[in-house]
Amino acid sequence: MDRKFRMIMLVLFCVLGLTFLGQELASAQTIAGKEIRLGAALCVSGHGANVGKREAIGAQAAVDVINEAGSIKGVSLKLYVEDTASNPQEAVNVVRKLTGDQKVLAIIGPHYSSEAEATFPLGNQLKIVQICVASSKPGLSAANRPYPFRNTLTEDKIADAVVKEFKKRYNIKKVAIITDIKDAVSKSVGTQVLPEAYKANGIEIITGSDPVTFQTNDTQFTAQITKLKAMNPDGVGMGALGPDALNIITEARRQGMTQPFMSTAPIMEGNMAEIGGKAVEGTFSGTIWQVSVATPEGQKFIDAYKKRQKTMYTNQYTEIPDYYPVNAYDGVFMIVEAIQKMGVTNKPEDLAKDREKIMKYLTTLKDFKGVASRGFNDVGDGLKDVHVFEIKGGGWQPVRSK
Repeated sequence: MDRKFRMIMLVLFCVLGLTFLGQELASAQTIAGKEIRLGAALCVSGHGANVGKREAIGAQAAVDVINEAGSIKGVSLKLYVEDTASNPQEAVNVVRKLTGDQKVLAIIGPHYSSEAEATFPLGNQLKIVQICVASSKPGLSAANRPYPFRNTLTEDKIADAVVKEFKKRYNIKKVAIITDIKDAVSKSVGTQVLPEAYKANGIEIITGSDPVTFQTNDTQFTAQITKLKAMNPDGVGMGALGPDALNIITEARRQGMTQPFMSTAPIMEGNMAEIGGKAVEGTFSGTIWQVSVATPEGQKFIDAYKKRQKTMYTNQYTEIPDYYPVNAYDGVFMIVEAIQKMGVTNKPEDLAKDREKIMKYLTTLKDFKGVASRGFNDVGDGLKDVHVFEIKGGGWQPVRSK
């Protein structure tokens, strides 16, 4: 029995030793070429330009930090940013260009779920990793394995946490829902995510299965708010992007509604908290990171972001960064970790193999130590913590349960 046990342990140690040796040899390999190319497919124009440019700054800030620390085995990292123009078809064109013409190893982006719905199947065909930094429509990664990833949380996970705190703070028993029916993630939040979260938390939905609707970038909400006001809910849930949410709440206050509003991460896009004034105070949302919950690693990111934003996009973005550029920043570092650990050669003849190595590493990455990222779950969505926020004093502040 002792002899058998010793033989089993010997075999185990040999296997572990070979595994460790393989990783060490991969890490020790040299990197070929004058530069290591990464791509960024981001909406730096169109209706998402405000956030897309900030994501590009976040990704470039990561590249700066890596190159200033000695590059990757002496070879500089270079980021190729291409504009999706906030358009799914253009996002497809950009992914093709980055993959075929610029021959990048992996891609950060795109931003929107509607863009990812178009580019994720293509990424699988081309066999190149995409790390989407904002798309949060449930099921999108799971339907497109194995090359696409999303370094964010799906809205259903965020919604449940926000609804629990919203109910507790305002004693919510019945809600009405208003939703965008054009933007993919907003529509998903308003027609699926929020209804499921409300039902799970025992809250009545007085709009039933027929929410009040609008379309992205509508400017008039008089009719919609008139409907909501007549229903007299305890609170209002929104499937909306930040600019639309601001217009909705502003019109509600103009019509005399005093009820609180809530939604999930997309309403935190832009500067609603800063410019909305008293109208938006008390609005609830949730996300994976804000400056108010920054760790020392988060402060390192903030410093790098502020430094880069002075020269990128001619200093348009001087505000404190939010979670979107954080996701892009962490995404670059995760790809670089894969390059270092998997023996990526960066040789032209190894491009397909190198891309596959990056995909395989990210598929098993569960213990990454980023600003707001730990890796990916089994369907390619981000492993992250949820933080619930409310607008207070002109900014998003962490909610403290009362």
